Amino acid sequence: MEPVDLFYSYAHEDEKLRDELDGHLALLRRKGVIRPWHDRGIVPGQKWDEAIDRELGMADLILLLVSMDFLNSDYIWGKELATAVERARRGDASVIPVLLRAVDIEDAPFAHLQGLPTDLRPVTSWPNRDEAWTDVAKGIRRAVEAIRQRWASTPPPPPPPPPAPSAPRSSGLGTAVASAPRPEEAMHSLEMARPVLKMATAEDARTDALLQRTIGAFADELALAARIKGVEGIGSGAAAGLAEALIDMPEQKRVLWVDDQPENNRHELAALAKLQVEVVCVRSTAEALDRLDADEEGFDLVLSDWDRPEPPEGAASAGLKLLGALAARPRRPPVIFYHAEFDPGRRAARREALLRAGGFGEAVRPGELLALIRSAFASD
Repeated sequence: MEPVDLFYSYAHEDEKLRDELDGHLALLRRKGVIRPWHDRGIVPGQKWDEAIDRELGMADLILLLVSMDFLNSDYIWGKELATAVERARRGDASVIPVLLRAVDIEDAPFAHLQGLPTDLRPVTSWPNRDEAWTDVAKGIRRAVEAIRQRWASTPPPPPPPPPAPSAPRSSGLGTAVASAPRPEEAMHSLEMARPVLKMATAEDARTDALLQRTIGAFADELALAARIKGVEGIGSGAAAGLAEALIDMPEQKRVLWVDDQPENNRHELAALAKLQVEVVCVRSTAEALDRLDADEEGFDLVLSDWDRPEPPEGAASAGLKLLGALAARPRRPPVIFYHAEFDPGRRAARREALLRAGGFGEAVRPGELLALIRSAFASD
């Protein structure tokens, strides 16, 4: 299926934030799900207003990157916003406001449209901006899926009528022969195709650059996590391999992380957010079970610490209590333990206990944890 054409409407004062979002959406571009465009894609010699009009008119999905600068732009308000709202009204494009900075949008012409992030919490107000972009990307994925479902349910247009046959020219020998294109016509066709090829190559190069930046940021977070825990890291090459494997998972993954001190895992959480893995944090077994019962989307994985300040109720640890409660359910995601027992003998005992109880595995180092997560996702 063709990629969904996405148009960024934004104020140039917010270019850095647009670039951050573009980096997070590079994962969707890599999978051929979206084909994004913004005005920095205008090539020298193009008329910028005509290029914007054309792309805005063809886009399947329009993102309004909302800030005070966005609302104060006469061009955006008079041209891009008017066209986007009208296309949303007609139903021939999906339009999503993305609130970058805190601003009053109650009377804005797009106020009736469902926006992002969740609860319209401005992106710049999130303590971890990568988590904000993960939330935004999740909403965009849903919009893209809805657009593609609409395409699939719409009958294809009838094929165009065949062109009228052209009169054959005579060979001079009494036999008609087909007319071959003149050399200058062939050259003209090649020249017309060349800008398209150049544009595709430029977009591929940009996607690769954004992905490499994302992978580098993922590796940096893993290295920081290892340094804080006082353990050896896995190296940039191994980190890149993990990142690429997680990026190429067919669907966005969701993780429930149970830990009474989630701040201790902030760099591991940031590493997952870089790759659009959504993580929901809870602090106790009771919270985890409640969330699993109430969450309609479900989770692909549960991460748990070993001990928490709660009664283990007959289990060897609070983590094993959670594992036992999950084992009684007809369907549960794999469970990984992330703990801090480095003594080989005691660590082996923990591993044996959790595997016997139905756990997927355990890790004490960030690199080990991400490798286990990749394996758990692949087995799902």
